[in-house]
Amino acid sequence: MLKRLFILQAVLAGGLSLVFLLPKSPPLQPSAVSLALPNVLVLSGWTAGPKLEPSEKELKALAQDTDFARRSYYRAAGMEAPRGSREMLQASIVLSGKDINNSVHRPERCLPAQGLNLVSSRDFPVVLRGGQRITLTRLRCTGTDAASKASYTHLSYYWFVGHDSVEHSHYGRTFKDMRDRLMEGYDQRWAYITVSANLVRALAKDENGQDFITSKLDEEQTDRSVEEFVSELAPELLDVRAVKEWH
Repeated sequence: MLKRLFILQAVLAGGLSLVFLLPKSPPLQPSAVSLALPNVLVLSGWTAGPKLEPSEKELKALAQDTDFARRSYYRAAGMEAPRGSREMLQASIVLSGKDINNSVHRPERCLPAQGLNLVSSRDFPVVLRGGQRITLTRLRCTGTDAASKASYTHLSYYWFVGHDSVEHSHYGRTFKDMRDRLMEGYDQRWAYITVSANLVRALAKDENGQDFITSKLDEEQTDRSVEEFVSELAPELLDVRAVKEWH
């Protein structure tokens, strides 16, 4: 009996000791991005409105340790636009927590879930203020206004920022994430940054709570506005010294 008890104790002790030999979870490296969306972009003339909170639907879809930032930006419309109208863009950042699968979703799947129909996707290159070249993914969608039932075009431009890289596609981000886990031995937080615009004339409120009419730009005009916006916004958000790869 004593012999069996001794053997059992030895087996238990040996099993517990193996716990210390199991591989530890890789450390979670920070993303090279800041959640502090700037108040003003001086060179391109954009002014931010109040910080916008995620919707209840978004909160339910995201993991609890996901961080989030969103603001609308405004600037005076061109001479050809109705008097007092303004251009409007919206910028948002979703920063993943430990479980990236419940924090950052593939945009091509998220937009249809919001009632938008994805029409096309293509690369959208931008030269940043500091000379770096960044590529975004540009999604063209169509939607229907709930009140008027009128159709409109929605453009969304996105990219991802990891610990030391910028990726413009879901598959590029996934490959980089897997490679760093295997080769570098760490997990990382990923930021999903989006700039979007509805190509429609509508009533909105500016940074002071005053009503104004949004300027209805065409796609080419919107592309130019977004290019100017991102070239100044991205250097404000990214730690460009930490970024080694721009894809």
